[in-house]
Amino acid sequence: MRYSTLQIDLKFDRISMALRRGGAVMIRDGKGQAGLIRAAEFSDIAAERFKDIAISSETLCLTKRHMKSFGRAVPDKVSCFTVPAETFDNGQITALILGDGTLLPANANILGEREDSLPDMACRLLRAVRLIPAALLQRISVRNQNQQARLAEGLQIPVLDLTELTNLTEDKEPEMSISITATLPLEAAADAKIVMFRQPAKREEHFAILVGKISPETPPLVRLHSQCVTGDILGSLKCDCGLQLQAALTQMQDAGSGILLYLAQEGRDIGLLNKIRAYALQDAGLDTVDANHRLGFETDERVFSPAAAMLKALGISNIKLMTNNPDKLSQLGKYGITVDQRISLSLPTNPHNHNYLKTKKARTGHLIDSE
Repeated sequence: MRYSTLQIDLKFDRISMALRRGGAVMIRDGKGQAGLIRAAEFSDIAAERFKDIAISSETLCLTKRHMKSFGRAVPDKVSCFTVPAETFDNGQITALILGDGTLLPANANILGEREDSLPDMACRLLRAVRLIPAALLQRISVRNQNQQARLAEGLQIPVLDLTELTNLTEDKEPEMSISITATLPLEAAADAKIVMFRQPAKREEHFAILVGKISPETPPLVRLHSQCVTGDILGSLKCDCGLQLQAALTQMQDAGSGILLYLAQEGRDIGLLNKIRAYALQDAGLDTVDANHRLGFETDERVFSPAAAMLKALGISNIKLMTNNPDKLSQLGKYGITVDQRISLSLPTNPHNHNYLKTKKARTGHLIDSE
């Protein structure tokens, strides 16, 4: 069965709300296997009403990043891991998935799981809704898909098939259209406009700041800036995001024109709550990369296909890109945006972000000129 992008996005919205309330979702692998999953970070919310239909007690699903950060071996063909949830109480589950690997016993019954298995689907889905990618899974006894659908309807929970999850999470260029443009004088760039974009059935609101007069015939100065509430709004000294935002706008004003794409990708797209959880782990001594891994996330969860779609909606295909991040160049190129020139952003450090910037240079490939 083929699903439209709109159908899947609308279903995903319902699934996201269910998981964020601590509710359950039925997932199906297309081979008869089905299970009920909940977000492990809401493990204290009881699920007694599912016990009669499950063929197993709850299993805790953890990502490869979780396990590697806990010092466990991760075979190449394993996608994620499961361990009996009864090994832990609810408080221990919460502490474990938030980074306390000492709670995972050395002799725990840990099983590696293949790609596209129910545990793998569960972790991928939770990552997509920006929850900690750790799930509580109960496999169910019913194998007939029609019976599974009726069961889910009776439980009043949504159903997600593997094909839908794959469609939802694959990196593809989104539909993007301009919704409205308005004048927005800024302190760093008085001659500026804001352009809001519409993405069908998506809650994320990306926007562009156009500085000066943009000509499609001349590659404009462009900055891809991922949302950072702590840096952009609060003036945090832990990162360089706020400085980069203002420096980019100032350089565009000085150059006479430019485009800043402001992307709704807080915390390298793990969300504000999880970013602050990562900050707490950094307080305990981890760097920005290891903190993400300890929560089960990848080093950087962002994709820049929305930025490519925004540029195309603006009629732009060739740009001069302001960035220290080579991943932005490669991702934009994949979607048909030609980067004619990379322009680095060199900004002063402070005692609070010095190690953060060293980590970006040493571990994430950022092309930072100074230490």
